[in-house]
Amino acid sequence: MVVKKRALSYNINHMSQNHDFHPTALIDPKSQIGDHVKIGAYATIEEGVIIGDNTTILHHAHIGKGTRIGKNNYIHMGAVIGHEAQHREAALTDSFLKIGDNNTFREYTTIHRGATKGSSTRIGDDNYFMAFAHVGHDCEIQNRVTVTNAVLLGGHVLLEDDCVLSGGSGVHQFCRIGSYAMIGGMASITKDVPPYMLVDDSDMLIGSMNIVGLRRAGVAESAKREIKNAYKLLYLSGLNTAQALDAIIQKCHSQEISHLVEFIRNSKRGILPHRHKKSIFPIISSIIPGSV
Repeated sequence: MVVKKRALSYNINHMSQNHDFHPTALIDPKSQIGDHVKIGAYATIEEGVIIGDNTTILHHAHIGKGTRIGKNNYIHMGAVIGHEAQHREAALTDSFLKIGDNNTFREYTTIHRGATKGSSTRIGDDNYFMAFAHVGHDCEIQNRVTVTNAVLLGGHVLLEDDCVLSGGSGVHQFCRIGSYAMIGGMASITKDVPPYMLVDDSDMLIGSMNIVGLRRAGVAESAKREIKNAYKLLYLSGLNTAQALDAIIQKCHSQEISHLVEFIRNSKRGILPHRHKKSIFPIISSIIPGSV
């Protein structure tokens, strides 16, 4: 028996016993599908799609050409994964969406592939995308990231490991969100957010360290003290960014701080400022280890 509609078809007689495909699913014969994959009713799998083992795709989901999906992913109903970029010149472009393992894409999530020939949108492992989240073309989402309901990511956005974006927030194209940062609900991000920081949902500026996130992640107390020292130097000391980085390098030496410094040095859009317009502490000339 062959299920066929439009230009998509799949030979059910040659289907592995390890598969569970609904007979109304539209699966291109040039797609590659691993073992124990489930595909629901009226889901569409376009030409050249690669789907890893133990992945589930619920009804009415759409997987676009150039999409490569790893193992143990769960794609809910109505999600559009790997469709062409929302870009005037992207419709005829051969580009890609590369997805790792153990990701969840809730209902009506949209993830677009790269906008130029050979380019890719990249998603790592263990990420969770809630309903109606949108990931624009050429974004990079690393690992263990939580993107909550109705979050909007412009093109070329970078989300580093373990960051959290709250409901309805938006990130401008080319912005970066650092590791363990948390973005408040409805915030609009137009500059880079350094690692370990928390963005207020009302002021849309850095409000504090992401203390709760660091504690939940099990970050060592010594590292958290250094992050707190670096936060004070960067945002509360009255130093400019270059001066603050020099002071941080002199006083803080953990791996977490090295990442923070590298992130800020590589910023092209600049980092998001603190919610206080004026510094609330005098310039910090020295910090006694273990005092904070």
